[in-house]
Amino acid sequence: MGLMSGVGRAVFGVVADRFGGALSATISFGCTAGGALALVATEAWPHTAWLVVYALLFGLGFGARGPIITAIAADLFGGRRFGVIYGLLNFGNGVGAALGPWFGGAVHDVAGSYRIAFLSSVLFSALASACFWVARRRAA
Repeated sequence: MGLMSGVGRAVFGVVADRFGGALSATISFGCTAGGALALVATEAWPHTAWLVVYALLFGLGFGARGPIITAIAADLFGGRRFGVIYGLLNFGNGVGAALGPWFGGAVHDVAGSYRIAFLSSVLFSALASACFWVARRRAA
């Protein structure tokens, strides 16, 4: 995953420059969703290959988003208050990172499986991707 995270930064940087940040972010969230679906697949078809698919896709998408989000945020919200805005974006990311494992554990305790948590990850990836398409630069 760590290796693919580095690859994701480079590859998606080129994709963002060539095709735009929204498309690049969407593809990176698609990689994350694909990784989560690979974990769901391990339940139906237990094989270590699914873990490799997870590590490749999730790592690729995860590594891509840091630079993409920073660039898009600077483009949309750059200026005097950018530090506060970017800090709030990172705060939201931190809250999600803190609640995600707790949510997954609670879901497993109730349902006896991580399937709902992983499928929720796919849903949240789609919702996050949509945010990049609706965010627009404010008219001056």
